Amino acid sequence: MAAAFLYGIGAAKAGTTWLSKALRAHPEAAMPPLKELHYFDSLEAKTSIWTLDQMIRVRTEARTAMAQATNPRARQRAVARVEEIDRWVGLVAAQRRNDALYEKLLLRRARPGHKVVADITPGYAMLSEDSFGRMASLNAGNTKFLMVLRDPVDRLWSNIGMTLARRALKGVEANAARATLLDEVMHNADSPERGRSDYAGTLSRLSAVVPERQRLVIFFEELFQSETLSRLAAFLGFDAPLTGPQEKVNAGAGTLITPIERARLAALLRPQYDDIETRMGRLPDRWQDTLQTSMVTS
Repeated sequence: MAAAFLYGIGAAKAGTTWLSKALRAHPEAAMPPLKELHYFDSLEAKTSIWTLDQMIRVRTEARTAMAQATNPRARQRAVARVEEIDRWVGLVAAQRRNDALYEKLLLRRARPGHKVVADITPGYAMLSEDSFGRMASLNAGNTKFLMVLRDPVDRLWSNIGMTLARRALKGVEANAARATLLDEVMHNADSPERGRSDYAGTLSRLSAVVPERQRLVIFFEELFQSETLSRLAAFLGFDAPLTGPQEKVNAGAGTLITPIERARLAALLRPQYDDIETRMGRLPDRWQDTLQTSMVTS
């Protein structure tokens, strides 16, 4: 059977880098030269310029590796990687829909024995119902969707910490930036950080157009358990077990959250916890502990 398209649609800051590395090391998975392709969201949200910036950064690193190659084989691998990146750059730079080319590029890596070719782009979590339906129809409908859910407050705070780090590089004073960003998240439903925490919205749009057999939702807090990895491998059709880096990738300590900040965010995101508990029938212990903090008064 031909390889299925696997869309890793998030959530952001919920193990997608780990997942990408695990799939890249698996003999039954094929991966593009870029971790995040951003084909669908760059068209829908008109963020092609930002996407190209990210791709060109990766291309520059690959080009440096090509220049520093110490033997013909290493140079040949580096040249092939740069050429493959250039194909994706060309697709995104056109800033127009070309699903046929997307399919062709994604399948370039597929070989006999590959069960999936994967596009792991957390930004896809914010796509519309129409885009999810379109994605599901590609590759003659042989598609799968995976979403990993991390405790909403943990995920949001990790996202906030990353944003604060970017603002610090621009010279913004740390305490002022922290207070401003938290205020944005609390009072602006359209803030990017808050939007990426809308699990309920993503899953509602996804389930409306993608059959249940083609989607899997798992908890980040249970991702590294053998039972979850076996379930994921079965969903992907793998014969070999799925393993990966022993440490959680990009799991730095980051900016510590205060109890009051945690309580405010838990109260803000309470509808997300309620929705996921209804959908999944339960919540991991970490999620339940966070809900308890929402009772703390500020």
